Amino acid sequence: MIDLTLLNKEQSKAVTHINGPVSVIAGAGSGKTKTLTYRIAYMITEGIDPQSIVAVTFTNKAAAEMKERVMNLVGEKGYLTQISTFHAFCSRFLRNEITNLNQGYTRRFLIIDEDDSKQIIRDTVKELNYDSNKYSSNRLKNLFSKIKNGQYDFLDFDETKIFNAYNQYLKDNNALDFDDLILKTIEVFNRCPEVKDYYNRQYEYILVDEFQDTNKTQYELLKLLIGSNNNIFVVGDPDQSIYSFRGAHYENQNRYMIEFSPKVYVLDQNYRSTTKILDAANRLISYNSGRTVEKNLTSNLGEGLNVVHQIRESDRDEAYFVTKAIEDLVFKGTDYNDIAVLYRANAISRVFEESFLKNNIPYVIYGGLSFFQRKEIKDILAYIRLCLNPMDNISLKRIINVPRRKIGQVTIQKLETYATIYNVSLFDAIDKVDLGKTVKQNLIDFKNLIINLTESLSKINHLPDVVDLVGKKSGYYDMLMSEGNESKDRLDNINELKAVFYQGTFDYQMPPLEALQLILDDLSLKTDVDFDNSANTVKLATIHQVKGLEFKVVFLVALEEGIFPSEQSFSEFDIEEERRVCYVAMTRAKERLIISHARTRFRYGEIRYNMPSRFITEMDILPDKPVTPVREQPLSPYDFLDNINQTEKEEIIPGDRVKHEKYGFGVVVGLDEDVIKIAFGMEFGIKMFTPGHPSIKKVKKDI
Repeated sequence: MIDLTLLNKEQSKAVTHINGPVSVIAGAGSGKTKTLTYRIAYMITEGIDPQSIVAVTFTNKAAAEMKERVMNLVGEKGYLTQISTFHAFCSRFLRNEITNLNQGYTRRFLIIDEDDSKQIIRDTVKELNYDSNKYSSNRLKNLFSKIKNGQYDFLDFDETKIFNAYNQYLKDNNALDFDDLILKTIEVFNRCPEVKDYYNRQYEYILVDEFQDTNKTQYELLKLLIGSNNNIFVVGDPDQSIYSFRGAHYENQNRYMIEFSPKVYVLDQNYRSTTKILDAANRLISYNSGRTVEKNLTSNLGEGLNVVHQIRESDRDEAYFVTKAIEDLVFKGTDYNDIAVLYRANAISRVFEESFLKNNIPYVIYGGLSFFQRKEIKDILAYIRLCLNPMDNISLKRIINVPRRKIGQVTIQKLETYATIYNVSLFDAIDKVDLGKTVKQNLIDFKNLIINLTESLSKINHLPDVVDLVGKKSGYYDMLMSEGNESKDRLDNINELKAVFYQGTFDYQMPPLEALQLILDDLSLKTDVDFDNSANTVKLATIHQVKGLEFKVVFLVALEEGIFPSEQSFSEFDIEEERRVCYVAMTRAKERLIISHARTRFRYGEIRYNMPSRFITEMDILPDKPVTPVREQPLSPYDFLDNINQTEKEEIIPGDRVKHEKYGFGVVVGLDEDVIKIAFGMEFGIKMFTPGHPSIKKVKKDI
């Protein structure tokens, strides 16, 4: 049995409510994941078959954490539950069932990522002789995704031609993009009632994490998956629905309430933030009129420090303030890793990066270029994919001339033409296409390389050896080493890839080649938020990148009209989503929340004068007096934040004896509006502090 005493009253009610539809409205920091995982564990201890339980979420990281927690609660039985992302669930479903569509897809279909999709679109635009500037791959990929997810239903004539050609290319190459994984799963369920009935019996209990982030097609998938017993348990927070630009459908919560009439449990006990942070966040979100279920987050972590509100003169002055405040926090013992600087738009980061670089503050752009999006990693994986599936034209095109083999675009186009006419793969076309002697030999050499690699892969017993096998035999290692020190980091990245395959030997207890295919599937489904940014660095990030994370200290910057809320927010619906984004940012903070805005900001090549964001008024937080240091002090940076929050300042005059937490006893030898001068012992000498500094305590005369 699991220990239900570790849950609060509402969590316990939700966990033990097994049958029928349930909606858990889980506020920020309220133990959402704990409630979800305890419910899975509770069902298993109550005798429910773990293989009849499916839980879906949005990131591989979240799925892995849920799986680990369940296994910690119930042991090996937890391994039998299917806990994964929506896309991973659909990928594994289609590996077994896609042939039911009779559309030419095989179970060895390729999953293509965003970059591959954009490359196919670029190739398609070029083949159709369209203007690549007008029909950019970024815009079209985003548009096509919206079409597939039901967000948008109109394409002009030329866009329709590109869209149809793109989808036909995927089909001809036995490939699916991310959106197709869900669409094809829905199609199988709708076209094959016997398949649907089988899985409805197999999966009796469906659990959904972050329900507020589901889109229309995901909602349709869930309805098909649960069958007639309606044992669906959804957990989420409509107040944190911030992904409409990705297709998240805010109305899904209302639709679910109407169609399923679920039992509702509200988790409003926050275990992350202090009361003053939550009070400000509650005041802000109360301005949203379209909330499905209202809640008011409470905390048992104490009142905490006031929310700091700084008005700075310019964007550079704002960055200066944040920089000096971080220096002070770190001096007093806060790790860089516990600090985040959050903003609404990526472009805001520039001035903070400049300031951090100048002042030697280590930082990382959270959600930047991910490990698995690096060229060298994608190249090595493309070799492996081609060895496992010679029909994979996309992977072949990526690495046929990497390293260089004097196989150019003209040759590849001739291969593609032949393959299209005779309905064969590019790999098979190599032997048959009519080309010049030298080029033909280069192609044959490449094909033989892949054949030899495939044979060697079939003999692999230790999965990490796959990386070196490909790197050496393909000539990739030689290529990088010939580039000298410039490629050292790229070689290091490839070596790091071995760790992924090593972990796969534990995750998939099966023959190496079968495990290899599943590992490649998982890698294809990874997104930016799945990658670890654990180095001791300040995190600079857009708010969307850090949803689900928490930090001891959060700086929420550039709170100005036209930036936050965005100048693209035209309707009340847009403003309400922007307000939810701000609410998410505020509730990332555990101990300190510091908000700021600047009167002027350099944007789009000019100085702009900005009004403070309406959200500051709605938070009901008054501005603090701007704090500026008198001069740099190497051992004791001036404490902006504690000085701001200091409400009772003990009067200190020259001649008073004081005690400092680090320097010990001292005597006040000078005092003006900005500085207290204190003489300590020989070891430390004279130090200067801002008046009211919390580390200085006046000593009574009798001590």
